[in-house]
Amino acid sequence: MNTIAEQEVIPNYKSIKIAIWLYFLLWIFEGALRKWILPSLATPLLIVRDPIAIFILFRAFYMGVKFVNMYVVLSSIFTLLSLAITFTFGHENMFVGIYGARIMLLHFPLIFVIGAVFTKEDILKMGRAMLAITILMTLIIYFQFTSPQTAYINTGLGGEGSAGFDGAMGYFRPSGTFSFTTGLSAYYILASVFVFYFWLSKEACSKILLISSTIALIIALPITVSRTAVLGVLLVGFFAFLGSSTSLKSIIRVVLTVVVIGVLFAILQKTTTVFSLGTEVFMSRVDTANGQEGGSIIKRSIDGFTEPFETLLKAPLFEGNLGMGTNAGAQLLTGKRSFLVSEGELNRIGGEQGLILGGGLVFLRLIFACGLFYSSIKLPSKFKLLPLTFCGTALFLITQGQWAQPSMLGCSVIAAGLLVASLNINLTTE
Repeated sequence: MNTIAEQEVIPNYKSIKIAIWLYFLLWIFEGALRKWILPSLATPLLIVRDPIAIFILFRAFYMGVKFVNMYVVLSSIFTLLSLAITFTFGHENMFVGIYGARIMLLHFPLIFVIGAVFTKEDILKMGRAMLAITILMTLIIYFQFTSPQTAYINTGLGGEGSAGFDGAMGYFRPSGTFSFTTGLSAYYILASVFVFYFWLSKEACSKILLISSTIALIIALPITVSRTAVLGVLLVGFFAFLGSSTSLKSIIRVVLTVVVIGVLFAILQKTTTVFSLGTEVFMSRVDTANGQEGGSIIKRSIDGFTEPFETLLKAPLFEGNLGMGTNAGAQLLTGKRSFLVSEGELNRIGGEQGLILGGGLVFLRLIFACGLFYSSIKLPSKFKLLPLTFCGTALFLITQGQWAQPSMLGCSVIAAGLLVASLNINLTTE
């Protein structure tokens, strides 16, 4: 009788979970729709996940999901006030303003819906799906990397031009199924969370799938020609080892994982031509970029935190530029895709909304990230691994992820949502 009563109390979130899975798949394959399948609809497909987000929020309200908190309330207030200022004293373009406002009004709250309705098994199911998709993604970028930019697989948005970005030695950075290479880098960093987690935990996962996806990840990193992807995966690995190194047994597991990855790397370097070529191209890209782009990527990341505060202090109290900092907003206003405000995320927020409202949102996101990290490290040792591994990517995406770019926004929502869900797991049921 107790079991039946408990089953009656537990809400059935199946419809919300299905919608979240659809959001997840559209994040990964939105670029494929815009490049290969429905190129004539490339522009409208920019917001292909927005109707899903609206459905999830309304369904969550209807089912009484407790996702409205201080972060959702304050971010909504800041955004709505900024939208009013934009319509009254700013650029006054309704479509641009709404496009900018939807980031915090529609997508940001999804983080807390995912966190409230996903169980640990839901998280792991999504993880296993990412492991399988990683194998497919690596096959795609292999052909993109080795094919000329005129090949169909390298077709750009709308079926025009090339989706590749300058790399090194005449090779281009592939974009995979994403619109731009930034989305691909973010994908591999998030996928690496599950690669490390399944190696370091005792959770069930097909060894064939895990080994295959690990090899796919190792092969992919150099041929992405992306410093962000490589550094991001290393950062995830650091957080994973931090979360797992709590006993002699777990330390041994960590050492074995490092050895396995090292052996796979050495074998691939000796036996796989594309891997050794990719490594050479990647190292050339690192040398070139460090000389041309003002220093290492670590320095750029640090500047990404410090520069916005210097800019904010010089900014007007209020700005009416909401949506102008997105490429889509710039195209609607000027007819061409460009960064009218700033390419950096925190600078974009300040430039769009000013010192008071923009600074409030920047501060909110930083506090949110710090809170998630604190909640992760204070967990009992046996529960730290999953949330801390997610911290390796989610914290950066929350604080510096380019949410104006649809792929990065989708990845940030999924990564942060899964982190919140891993913290919300009822420890008594573990």
